Amino acid sequence: MGIFILGDKKYQVKRDWLQLPQSKLLTNISGISTDNKGRIYVLQRSNPFMLAFSQDGELVDEWFDETLSDGHYFRITDDGRVCVVDRNHHRIVIFNSSGEVLQVIGDQQNPGGLGVPFNHPTDVTVNDKGDFFVSDGYGNFSVHHLNPSGELIDTWGGPGKGEGEFTVPHSVLVDQQDRVLVADRENNRIQIFNQKGEYLEEIKNLYRPMSIYEDKDGFIYVTDQSPTLNLFNPNGELLGRFLTLGTIGHGVTVDENGDIYIAEMFQDMIIKFILLN
Repeated sequence: MGIFILGDKKYQVKRDWLQLPQSKLLTNISGISTDNKGRIYVLQRSNPFMLAFSQDGELVDEWFDETLSDGHYFRITDDGRVCVVDRNHHRIVIFNSSGEVLQVIGDQQNPGGLGVPFNHPTDVTVNDKGDFFVSDGYGNFSVHHLNPSGELIDTWGGPGKGEGEFTVPHSVLVDQQDRVLVADRENNRIQIFNQKGEYLEEIKNLYRPMSIYEDKDGFIYVTDQSPTLNLFNPNGELLGRFLTLGTIGHGVTVDENGDIYIAEMFQDMIIKFILLN
């Protein structure tokens, strides 16, 4: 076990915290998040597509859905809905906390063209009104704003390197300041917009940023392909970074205790960084 520092906080590395039964393995993991009950959810591109663990690593639930085979990222809303991006089916699937489908946005038989939802989307986030913002993603260069019913309100973006343009918008987050943060992966930056899609600023000096997470205090965590975890204050100032001990930290989340969890995609491993101070 190593000791890492991030900003003014120290963490102890713990690789073997999961208590998986011998008959189960993590397979093609993609994303990770926490709910308001302290459970850690892990998204896989296989079935079961979702696993839920206690903070001690005990497996407490697993969800199956044969139609969902390419989950890319997901977000858990304050009211407990689990919004999963089904990338190659060009849709967002919303589940309740028991894994039952509540809503589907998008049509796997009719992917969108350039600037039209959805064409291999990557991530989804929800504002305090229940509106969705979707980064779209691998076949597109856009962010889409939809109402709670899934009806399109607005789209912004396009291919390129300028302000408001994207090359693989890979992750999206509405933060506590009501801004929309987008990991513009191949342009090595986080672009920041208001909810009308107006460009505000950007965070640079990242190498292919992957996943964005905001903790309860408004601090921003970004994994990139260095591979590092980067910590920013709410104003976008870099506070620190450390190695993620893998190849690509495809997902990151922080629990109520301040412990950090990183989903290492190609190693199919969840590394836990336990807060010491």
